[in-house]
Amino acid sequence: MAMLYPDITNTEVVFPSQAEEQVYRLAEGLSESWRVYHSVTLSMKDEREGVKDGEIDFVFYHPKHGIIVFEVKGGRISLDGNTGKFFSINRHGRSFAIKNPFQQAITWRNRFVRFLRAQNVNVPVSHAVCFPGVDESEFPVHSTIEYSVLLGRRGLENLEDFLTKVVRSFHREDFLRFQDVGQELDRLLIGTTFESKPLLREYIDTHEALVQESDLMHDVLVSPVTGVNRLGVEGEAGTGKTVLAMNLARQFCGQGEKILYLVSSPLLAAKLSSEFGDGIEVRGVQELAGLHGVNLLVTPNDWQKTPQDYVQIEAPERLRKAIQNSDRRYSVLIVDEAQDIQPYWWLALEAMLQDPETSRLYAFFDREQGIFGGGEDSEKAYRPEEILPVPTNYMRLHQNYRNTRQISEFARSLRRSSQAHIPASSDRNGYMPTVIRYKDAEDARKKMADLVRDLTDDRGVREDEIMLLSARAPENKDSVLAGVEAISGLKITKLTTDRLREKEITKPGELGIATIATFKGLEAKVVIAFNLSEYNLSPRHPIMASLIYVAMTRAKHMLYVFVREGDEKDQVLAECFKSVSRGGSMVLSAEERAGERHGRVLHFNPERAGVIELEGNEDEPRQNILMFGPDLRRAGIHSLKRDDVLVFRIRSEGGVSFAVDIRRLENIA
Repeated sequence: MAMLYPDITNTEVVFPSQAEEQVYRLAEGLSESWRVYHSVTLSMKDEREGVKDGEIDFVFYHPKHGIIVFEVKGGRISLDGNTGKFFSINRHGRSFAIKNPFQQAITWRNRFVRFLRAQNVNVPVSHAVCFPGVDESEFPVHSTIEYSVLLGRRGLENLEDFLTKVVRSFHREDFLRFQDVGQELDRLLIGTTFESKPLLREYIDTHEALVQESDLMHDVLVSPVTGVNRLGVEGEAGTGKTVLAMNLARQFCGQGEKILYLVSSPLLAAKLSSEFGDGIEVRGVQELAGLHGVNLLVTPNDWQKTPQDYVQIEAPERLRKAIQNSDRRYSVLIVDEAQDIQPYWWLALEAMLQDPETSRLYAFFDREQGIFGGGEDSEKAYRPEEILPVPTNYMRLHQNYRNTRQISEFARSLRRSSQAHIPASSDRNGYMPTVIRYKDAEDARKKMADLVRDLTDDRGVREDEIMLLSARAPENKDSVLAGVEAISGLKITKLTTDRLREKEITKPGELGIATIATFKGLEAKVVIAFNLSEYNLSPRHPIMASLIYVAMTRAKHMLYVFVREGDEKDQVLAECFKSVSRGGSMVLSAEERAGERHGRVLHFNPERAGVIELEGNEDEPRQNILMFGPDLRRAGIHSLKRDDVLVFRIRSEGGVSFAVDIRRLENIA
């Protein structure tokens, strides 16, 4: 195996394009004598233009072949034959003039030769240009194109063979007798010559598009769920339980059923109510009880026994009787975050059903978050088999769509459940979670301000993409933000049910803040979790472990955790890091779409699904795949007719193939 710098198994690498990542992955398969340097920046003085900087995508070195500098151009490329100018075509069909990649490679090679000679490094240097998304046969004969150094899609199948051929096209065999300069190149190229590319704006946008595909994946699961009247759906945080529950509610709404959708968090209730609109009733459990004149958590003045007896037994009994005396009944009851429902509350909730035998009840839960619904003993793990009024043959979701692999693995190490289960997997590699340690509240505020300033001012993250999550009330006197109204010039705004009903939950110049408990069921692109050390419970206590787990799994793309130096929680978080496999690469280019296909519309029902026929060729027969309305609406496609041509990528779930990331062909032609 070749030696690659940087090594993504030990270092996080931000690839600016899928094309560069593809070449990097192929370079890993080169024989062990190869050295490969990615993203090399060369700064040197030009006699006529002064000091000039230049960057080349790859430098390959072999002690028998010398150096090959490698320029990579991904995506769709066009060449104007009249002018000889090259253009890059983005996903929207807009063309942008780019430098001639062949000329770029020649220029960088010549400057690199002068640089090496100045360092007394004598080695033959060649150059090549790679177009991973284009077949070599597609290029026309043109004076600006040198075919001997051109590598396309087919040639990439044998990268090493291509590199050796390039060298022979440049140099005679007698010129290839030289002293091994591998160590000299390491000295000159490793370290400061690698260019950091923290393009967080593109990183977030591209990963957000991948997250949204979970809507499509869960559409196909609705039909099997509706085949049974009572069902439990289990999944770790981020597996799309709420997406599936929402799709299920919409399905029954379309069938004319009367639906009650219950959640534990008032914030989540407000958000879902806004997204559903009319036709589906969304309530928080406490809100539902209040409509029947019962407070499930606060003991009345006339109650003489313990508060626990009231919450566990008396309150749900009062609610059950109140429901029986009312006319509120539903044919479908969907309970999201069902692990938060106390055991005896279920008797009252079942009374909401029109018919105990034929009405439908679906419970969506994560046993790891089941602290507050675990009954009298919160020290024990939540056991849905003993609590939920549904059969124990649960449907289990095993794909984490929300979190990156790094965040998912980091959070999973805090799971306490001893029951064997298949961990949810995430296909998205991303940044490692960051733990920020502080000495005291003042130090925490300073470091939080520095972080927010770095994210928003220097790295392109919008303030509305950041959520501050506190383990305790942020205004509490022991909170690190007690009395603080703004961070880095941004007003701290508490998330409310009214805000969740608005299109923009935070306004320009604001940072959203909420407690971890109230944010359950919700998510944010960037999460900053704090006040963990100020919550006076051991990190091993079930409630504390659950809070930390919930906070971490709210983050879709980036996670920052504040902890006080010397706190026991710091040691636990350090252990969490050991469970994360490091070095994931990140594809950042929002303009490139690997594996795009063209297909023709055979059938389309905007309320359900449609069929696309793939364009085939001699080696691949035609086949049909499915497409769904939600994905089309996200793409801004509101009408289709037979024989329309679409561009898309293909995803599979449960043996069924779907079209995702769909666009009309006319939009990019």
